[in-house]
Amino acid sequence: MKETNKLGRLDKLSRKVLIDTSKMLKDAKTELFDGIHGRVLEVGAGIGVNVYFLNRPEVEHWVAVEPDRKLVEECHKMVAEMEDRVTVFQGYLHELEEPPESFDYVVFTTLLCSVPDPHKIVAEAHRMLKPGGKLCIIEHIGDKFGFRSAFQMLFKYPWKFATGCNCRNKPIPALSQPGFWEGIDGEINFKPAPLRVKRFSPLLELTKPFVMTELTKKS
Repeated sequence: MKETNKLGRLDKLSRKVLIDTSKMLKDAKTELFDGIHGRVLEVGAGIGVNVYFLNRPEVEHWVAVEPDRKLVEECHKMVAEMEDRVTVFQGYLHELEEPPESFDYVVFTTLLCSVPDPHKIVAEAHRMLKPGGKLCIIEHIGDKFGFRSAFQMLFKYPWKFATGCNCRNKPIPALSQPGFWEGIDGEINFKPAPLRVKRFSPLLELTKPFVMTELTKKS
């Protein structure tokens, strides 16, 4: 019984982190998803919080990929209003039975911090994009110095155990694989993601700073 309660608390914490992070990133997502259209693939859709940004007439179909069964169950409820314009796929990206180059957009929102092989995920996403298609990314990254950096290093493993997230995330190497993106010669550049933060939170300090970018697949 004790183990069941412990797992329940961890599930509740993970869900709270997902919802609070999406609220905090509302302005960033509004900016990044402006103009999104056509067929959209989201990798690591979680409980489906991006429905508030992807439920728009310009989005022809949204494929939401999520491997976690509990999150998929909630995702189905969250996106139900989109009816046949959304498909929730329980599984991993490499298991998705979609032809290569079949999506106009691929979306990563705080994904690469929690996958075992970021290089593979980025390569698979690139393969699924049409030439000229766009990869929209919001990630948090490990801070470089100061109190927050020390705080992240101290709590890196407890945080990963509780949420599956690496608070010292380093997504640039995986995203900078050569030959993938138009106008990129070397490492990609992020810009700061605007945040809606009402008060200081130790949980937030573990995952700041947040950054964002849009990459275009070479034609």
